[in-house]
Amino acid sequence: MKRKQLAPHIHADQPAAERYLYVLVALLPAFLGSVFYFGVRILILAVISMFCFFMSDYLISEKLYPELPFHVDYSSLVSGLLLVLMIPASTSFWAVIMAALFGSVLVKQAFGGAGTNVFNPAFAARAFLEFACPLQMTAKELPFKSLWNFSSLITGKPCKEALATQIPAARWLDILSGRMVGMAGVTSIVLLFFGLLILMERKLVRYEASIAFFATIVVGYVPFYWDHLSFYQFFAWLSLGGIMLVGIFALNDCTTTPMDPRGRILFGFGTGVLTLVLYRFGSSNYAMVFPILMMNMTTPIFDRYLRPRVFSKTSWFREVKE
Repeated sequence: MKRKQLAPHIHADQPAAERYLYVLVALLPAFLGSVFYFGVRILILAVISMFCFFMSDYLISEKLYPELPFHVDYSSLVSGLLLVLMIPASTSFWAVIMAALFGSVLVKQAFGGAGTNVFNPAFAARAFLEFACPLQMTAKELPFKSLWNFSSLITGKPCKEALATQIPAARWLDILSGRMVGMAGVTSIVLLFFGLLILMERKLVRYEASIAFFATIVVGYVPFYWDHLSFYQFFAWLSLGGIMLVGIFALNDCTTTPMDPRGRILFGFGTGVLTLVLYRFGSSNYAMVFPILMMNMTTPIFDRYLRPRVFSKTSWFREVKE
């Protein structure tokens, strides 16, 4: 007997576990690039993060929902790896543990587990670190300078040799490859694009939200940054700001984005506008994660009013009166 998949994958051609497994594979190029630039610490943090996400999902599911068998869909591993890609390489392991437990327990399992969470667990966990460990999230570390220094796993601070007091000017090759001062795995445009190709090959991309988001970013960049327009600055902004990661992975999360294509277009447009506003007038530390979380709150509204009409009903939620 074929096991029925959890929402929102009930009507998907592939099982949920297979879909999340391919998303995990799509994240590997950016992850391997971060290990290459910042050392084995990224691998250690990724193992800790994925283990905490998975075990907390498993234990809480067994405790709160004993009547349902635990559904291994690899969503916890995807969330754990995404979290590590969005933090500086010098982040401590205990901060990652706290964030993973927050994302798993309070963001996902408290709402019923995978498929029922309102917010993206990885982005919510990253937002938690902005408030719980703000100094660690603003640490700037130079690539290749601290490949075998593991002290930051405890202290949460980069060593003096790797600390970037001034961010050096990046070349075009650095911008495209991700060899830049910033978060561990969001700076490489090329490696994230490889991940997009993997998702496209497996037909895991719902284009409406991503196209609306990137179109808003490209068109909105001109009026928002009219005082210093530059192709170089634009691509450097795409690399350092994590915009590629948001557009490729966060906007293709089936659970936290609208089901209807019209809703996904509005979702992508709203995310793009909030990203531009926060980067230009707010804090750049918040501009990667908070637009997604704010738009996640609108997903139930979009799903309520922008849903295809059900056959024999005047609308999807109201029965025809006889």
